[in-house]
Amino acid sequence: MAKQNLEQKPGISRNYVWFMLVTLLIFAVGFALLLGGISGTNFQEHGALIQVITFFLAFMPILLVLIGMLGFNLSALKVAPFAFLLAVLLSYTFFANMEHGPVELAQAIWAQTWSGIVSSFYIVGLILFSFLILDLMQTSGAMDIVKSKLAAISGGDRRVQLIIIGLFVPIFMEGAAGAGTPAAIAAPFLVGLGFDPVVAVVAALMSDGVCTSFGGSGLTTMSGGADLVSAGVSNTDLNFAAAGVFHMIGILVMPFLLIIFAYGFKGFKGKGIVGYCLWCGVIGAVLMLIFSNFIGGFITDMGTGLIGIILAIVGLKIFKVETPKELYAEPPKIEGTPKYSFVRALSPYIFVLIILPVTLTVSKYIHVTNPDGSQIPLWNWVVGKVTYNGWIDLLLFLCSLLSIITLRYGFGNYWKAFGRAFKKVIPVFVIMASLYSVANIMKIPFISQVADEAGNVTRESLSMIKLLAQDIAAVTGPLYPAGAVLIGAVGAFITGTNLGANQLFATMHMHAADILGINKIMTFASSNAGGSLGNMICPNNVTAACATVGITGEENKVMKRVVIMFLITFVLYAVISMLYVYVIFPNVSAEMTNVFARMG
Repeated sequence: MAKQNLEQKPGISRNYVWFMLVTLLIFAVGFALLLGGISGTNFQEHGALIQVITFFLAFMPILLVLIGMLGFNLSALKVAPFAFLLAVLLSYTFFANMEHGPVELAQAIWAQTWSGIVSSFYIVGLILFSFLILDLMQTSGAMDIVKSKLAAISGGDRRVQLIIIGLFVPIFMEGAAGAGTPAAIAAPFLVGLGFDPVVAVVAALMSDGVCTSFGGSGLTTMSGGADLVSAGVSNTDLNFAAAGVFHMIGILVMPFLLIIFAYGFKGFKGKGIVGYCLWCGVIGAVLMLIFSNFIGGFITDMGTGLIGIILAIVGLKIFKVETPKELYAEPPKIEGTPKYSFVRALSPYIFVLIILPVTLTVSKYIHVTNPDGSQIPLWNWVVGKVTYNGWIDLLLFLCSLLSIITLRYGFGNYWKAFGRAFKKVIPVFVIMASLYSVANIMKIPFISQVADEAGNVTRESLSMIKLLAQDIAAVTGPLYPAGAVLIGAVGAFITGTNLGANQLFATMHMHAADILGINKIMTFASSNAGGSLGNMICPNNVTAACATVGITGEENKVMKRVVIMFLITFVLYAVISMLYVYVIFPNVSAEMTNVFARMG
């Protein structure tokens, strides 16, 4: 019987063996160089070939994830632990800091690993409660009522539903909560409406990729651009404004890209759909521009998403969209009197749309007293206790409990649904813990910062992730603004967050822009925008989104499709960055509050 099973699936076991051999081969290259007297601490003393090899060795712990998922068609569960193992082995050999002993290095690796485990715990909590809310709606029958109503609003047009729910809901949720919430809410919602889970996940990731610079009530840019503010190079409002002029272009084209991705060019069949896509793209772009440059970055995503949803529905009255038969969604037939009203049926998501942004915003203005008598915002106090992601978990848990009341679900059924959701997130925890640990380990310096007696830095510290950024900068030269988009995307891809990429590279971008004589603010904005795009293909985000719709193990299918859309938007942003830095906004400065204050 075992032999028969092996013959039925010969590619799976063989692919896994080959993948393990590839992992071993990558490490063998680094170890062979180490035996030859070459390591991360002295690679710059050798030729160009060694420096190229060093670059790829630094990139390999995370590139191995792509190799396994795209090249060998393996699930993230089978790939992620090997990426972690490779990161540990390289950090202990080729990229080991020779100034520290093996015990001290082991402590650093364990500290970063434990940090990754803790981070993944909170992210998995987000997935757990998002999946639980979807389960409540599906098993209670509420989702059928929502489907029927949305089908009526959209005329049953799949493309319209994809734009309203797949574009504007993720944008709103990114501003309301961030931390992976957009895909965790929008993707299950689309699946509940009848969309293929892979399509739902990719659509949510695509839309989230053009707005995360304003994630978590602006935290991504506010905190990520703090180095520019403290250096007097920029101010927070200007950093928001610069990010807005990038993402308004991304939102402008996103309705078209969503339809091309989901249905190909045949998705534009029928009168009205092109005009409707243009309408939604333009209102999204205009809202993003107005909020980011003239109202405030803290509410840019929430304002753009919420008003965008309303105006997208209004647009259906303006553009009489004709729906081809193959793109029509037959609403579910509900026999007899509906169990719930539309508002009651949608109440779990209404709770999410109201409780998250209101609580997170109001908590910044409510102060609590510390044991020492000092006053701090409730926001800071809660984040200090359970972390930002942990706070989102608690709020989603609250939303799920309130849903029991509005859906009249019963605690017994609730705990059964909780058990179903919990079983689904166990493998996700293994994946997320591995990937977060990889990202953290890649931050460990293998070259320490050295200063002379006067305190002047004679040698900058260098980690695997900083090495990647510096090499990209060196190769791009005058094309550095476009390279900054790539650096930001790589940073988010590795760290799992746009904020992480900004915090890692903001200072480096200032130095590079100073050397090249280009605008520092727009150079950072290029990377900030690129970091947002990197969220599309970040393995952490892909894994989390897949888990919320119950397709853990099929991350490779999602990755193959979302990578194409990432490349399209990356090229677009790279071109825009060159135009903004050198032509349109070369003179913006810290004295301004938006990028239009002085152009040319």
